[in-house]
Amino acid sequence: MNEPSNEFLAAWDACADRCAKPLPSEVLEAARQVWFDTCAVTAAGSGENTTRASVAVAEGRELTTTDAALVLGTASHALDYDDVCMLATCHPSAPMVSALMALLPRARPGLALADLLAAHVLGTETQLRLGAWLGFRHYGLGFHATSTLGSVGAAAAAAHVLGLPRGQAHVALSIAASSACGLRANFGTDTKPLHVGFAAAAGIRAALLAQAGANASDDVWGAGGFFHAFNGGAPATDLPWKPGMPFALQAPGFELKRFPSCYLTHRLIAGVLALRERRGGVADADVRIAIEMPRNGTAPLKHPRASTGLEGKFSGPYCAAAAWIDGRVGLAAFTDEAVRRPALQAFMRQVTLVERTTEGESLDSAPVVVEVRGNGWTEKIVVDWAPGSLADPFTRDQLLAKWRDCATHAGLPADSRPMLELLDAPLDTPAAKLLQPLRDALLRACDAAAG
Repeated sequence: MNEPSNEFLAAWDACADRCAKPLPSEVLEAARQVWFDTCAVTAAGSGENTTRASVAVAEGRELTTTDAALVLGTASHALDYDDVCMLATCHPSAPMVSALMALLPRARPGLALADLLAAHVLGTETQLRLGAWLGFRHYGLGFHATSTLGSVGAAAAAAHVLGLPRGQAHVALSIAASSACGLRANFGTDTKPLHVGFAAAAGIRAALLAQAGANASDDVWGAGGFFHAFNGGAPATDLPWKPGMPFALQAPGFELKRFPSCYLTHRLIAGVLALRERRGGVADADVRIAIEMPRNGTAPLKHPRASTGLEGKFSGPYCAAAAWIDGRVGLAAFTDEAVRRPALQAFMRQVTLVERTTEGESLDSAPVVVEVRGNGWTEKIVVDWAPGSLADPFTRDQLLAKWRDCATHAGLPADSRPMLELLDAPLDTPAAKLLQPLRDALLRACDAAAG
């Protein structure tokens, strides 16, 4: 068996060294794209109930750095519209962007946009490689991996922008590991988005505690540490994190969401929409829809008969019904009123989801099969990749269109200069000069919505 302590920290050190040097432009531009996407969905989530609650806990006082992380993190995930990576079955960018935005006023002097994006790369690498090491068992045990892993990733990102020495950075990782939390049982409630706020705040707090002189044990990354505790006591396996391997941002890549719902609904939505279009774009209500998912593909879809907008995001039958009846699945599909429409409630009973029992399928590429049966006709489609994946990536125009939709949802101007500058600013631009106005605008939007 490997000695996880030395192996994990050695792999982390190698990645931190790599991120301390200039990264290839294609990596930084990919990071810029997911930053823009995450800021867009943060704006869209600024008025949600869970975001208002996160603002309320700081009512009557100036937002601290960790308060700002809680608010921004919650807003970033409030609509479940942020990017995903199936390497660790989680949302990689939301905890990192929220933590780094919140920490911006305390970042080391001279931090350039390229440095900030490198911190994002280091944080997401830490999160995702740790998750790949744990495997799906961690998620299967009931943990929300975005939160548990995101705490450690956010600490790594924060350590980078604070310029912590290597020993203090190790301490930050271990402190963050003791803050890791988040349960899938809370999917479909206001608490799921709060998990991202918890992770972002925990990562910052861990880095600042390390900077202030607190200590922690490297044993966290040993045989009886994080892996053992968060993987149900399973024996440690080989760490799939080798020096020089492509960043996860490059392969398998992060998937930007076309639909504001659980990622594992996206291929079924795409399939239903394609079959609806094949039938001439007309929805016949007298049909049955059968959806075949890969093994574990229904794990987060815990609301077969959704009755609220939040539940609808984690309901395969609702997402299929909305796609078939409405012909599109956007932000408007996930209000309580939209989900409770009698036609949609009735149609959900005509949708069935089953899982294949095939072992070894990858959740990001294993086919989803959608079949629609009507009176005397059957249409069928196999969807291998989700819209927004590297196999079907966003164009610049589509990314801007998503921002406009998010801005409209939040009642914000779509021509926001701070947002649009993020997309094109030179990489040597001072990060604070570029992003402080955007940070302030996002926090103002959250505060205004809270009243």
